[in-house]
Amino acid sequence: MRIAVKILDKLTLAGFCFYLSLFFTDYSFLKINISNISGPTCGMLFLLLLRYLSDSRTFGQNPVVAAIKRLGGAGERKLILAAMSMLFLALSAVSIARHLSFGSSSFDLGIFDQAVWNTTRGDWLFSSLRGNMNLMGDHFEPILLLIVPLYLIWPSALVLLLLQSALLSSSLVPLWLIAKEKLTAKPLTFAFVISFLLSRPLRGVAFSDFHPECFILPLLFWAYYFLIKRKNVCSFITIILLLFCKEDVSFLVSGLGIYALFFQKRPRLGILLIALGIFAWILEVKFIIPRFNPLNQYDYDRRLAFGMPYHDFFKNVIRNPSALKEVFFTQDKTAYVLKLFGPLAFLSLFSPPHYILIAIPLLKNIMPTSGLFAGWHGITSHYSAAILPFIYIAAIYGACRLLKWLDKARAPIAIAFLVTLSSLLFYGKTDGHKFAKFLRVAKNNRSLEKISFFKLIPPQASVAANFYLVPHLSHRKYIYEFNPRARTTYITEYLAVDLGLLDYLPQEDSSNIKQYLNEMVRRGHRQVFASPDQRLLIFYNSNFDESLLGKIN
Repeated sequence: MRIAVKILDKLTLAGFCFYLSLFFTDYSFLKINISNISGPTCGMLFLLLLRYLSDSRTFGQNPVVAAIKRLGGAGERKLILAAMSMLFLALSAVSIARHLSFGSSSFDLGIFDQAVWNTTRGDWLFSSLRGNMNLMGDHFEPILLLIVPLYLIWPSALVLLLLQSALLSSSLVPLWLIAKEKLTAKPLTFAFVISFLLSRPLRGVAFSDFHPECFILPLLFWAYYFLIKRKNVCSFITIILLLFCKEDVSFLVSGLGIYALFFQKRPRLGILLIALGIFAWILEVKFIIPRFNPLNQYDYDRRLAFGMPYHDFFKNVIRNPSALKEVFFTQDKTAYVLKLFGPLAFLSLFSPPHYILIAIPLLKNIMPTSGLFAGWHGITSHYSAAILPFIYIAAIYGACRLLKWLDKARAPIAIAFLVTLSSLLFYGKTDGHKFAKFLRVAKNNRSLEKISFFKLIPPQASVAANFYLVPHLSHRKYIYEFNPRARTTYITEYLAVDLGLLDYLPQEDSSNIKQYLNEMVRRGHRQVFASPDQRLLIFYNSNFDESLLGKIN
């Protein structure tokens, strides 16, 4: 028996080391590819179970179990700092590798990079990629101005990716504080921290270029924390910052007001927040955004289900209630909801007082039926940023309620294990797999070499470029996405096209790209560079007329 125990101890240690390594690599360099953590998780648990069954009395002496116990004995602040650092490094590494392998795009990293860069040059949030307008005419996002000082020090799209990773990682602090406020058991508190470290929706925010939603996620955690701690000044500062992130946040602020009114029994604060949210929405959508929009309108008023404004939507539902099935119960939307709540073992459902906070952003994401808004209910998009904090908060309160029902000494450990296991099983493709994949793509496409060729284009010159090349060329006032059917493609001074990165175009256009380029040469474009693989081509427009720039929206 002792020999069997020693063998199992060595196997579990080797298995655990291999298991941890999967978070950093998929072993593709060994001609194998382990991209999903679910199978190895089950294998690791099976090894530990065998070890326990072989000799339960000495199970605590197993090197893996002992290491976990020692880690659990470390100071909480050190653990949180270590968790933040790990998450920041993981998110930064993958997002930067994705960017350098031409995985980022004009929508939306190119847009925000150009707008912030133009602001440092005096053109306040101007983006040619959004129709030659101030981004305030698209969404109400003055929070972007806080990034401008960073661009004065280091003007680079990498600043946006690093900042986004830092903001998302910082969310661990208020999450931990909220968990500590409700849960006394340290293992259960840190189970939620581990779950957040593994969160797939979080990675959807981090790996879908850059968006101001990276501010919303930590600010929502802080807003709720200050609300339950009754720190009114900090609450209002956080809420004002939230309102500067996006016009949709006004609904979340009203939701916090409803929560304060009915569940915290704070009528003055609740009514004030509800009114503030409504006032902010009307001000931003009816006055501020149209003021900066070339068409004097709010472009997203028709983004609800059935492609209609809010009042028409509700009229349609009253006339035809069966239409709600198309809104809420499609296969992709059901999968989206499962992937949101599943990693926390559906504990969020055990906290009804938080339903209103979850329902507001959730309904916004799943109500659109148009294919144009399919990304709203995609787990790998940034649209989950507004709902993720409330799902975790509700899960914490749900765990607290469940503990009261169970009233057993081992219940916290059991729930902590359940949350951790669920998060691991829903983790999906690992960061190590994503990082290795983007490195392979960068190597195969010779991305870094091609990025160096962009220096051949004068820094002040206007450019039309591939969807995926734009974020590497967006530090100029005028840049447009290359599309052979768009007029903007033909008016810029330079054209940069990678023939291997045309999947964003319709099949007809990508298959006939040579004909389009020949036509452009006939009309005055002159090829000035071709990369060694003959895929990246740069053209100069000999008929360039600067007066045409800025006249298209």
